[in-house]
Amino acid sequence: MRKLMFVLFAVLAVAGCGGQESPKATPTATPAAEEGGYSQGVKDYYGDGEAHPEAEEGSIEDVESEYHQPPTPAEAGLGETITLTGTNIGVRLRVTVTGVEQVDDHQAVQLELESTGITNYDGEFTQAAVTYGDGTTKPVAKGANAPCSNTLDLPSVSIPVGAKTTGCLLFPTSGSESPTRFQLALETVPTEAGGIWNLG
Repeated sequence: MRKLMFVLFAVLAVAGCGGQESPKATPTATPAAEEGGYSQGVKDYYGDGEAHPEAEEGSIEDVESEYHQPPTPAEAGLGETITLTGTNIGVRLRVTVTGVEQVDDHQAVQLELESTGITNYDGEFTQAAVTYGDGTTKPVAKGANAPCSNTLDLPSVSIPVGAKTTGCLLFPTSGSESPTRFQLALETVPTEAGGIWNLG
């Protein structure tokens, strides 16, 4: 009996240790999970599967589904494009990060934006962040402006359907570190549910 109790305790101890995982820190701009897969922030916002079930073509549900999509693709590099949707049905932008440079005491992420939806984009670009090599994440520097911003720093930016625009978003620096990742979401979609650009 004593031997049986010992074996039972040993099995329970091994099972208990195997099921525990060490806690992991989650940065504000969540990195993608694995090899181009979606980050946890995207999964939390859009769900693991499709945002909406299949619907009849042309129906309201079909349009809602088309304009409530996770970033496509999940990640990109410098010079590459990610398609983002917003919280207003019909808003969709193709966003390309064309460069990163230091402007005075800020890092400027250069963007090219093309409106490909059925609704004009009309809002601000504040759901964005950069992550530096030291792991520090910084949100958009509100109130900061530079010639390269080309109005992207305004509280209301309008991009008509079919139009393209360029500009930069400014972020506080982190010492001498260079940004290694940029994340952007549209309208009130959380930053962590946005597209991820690997900058270096």
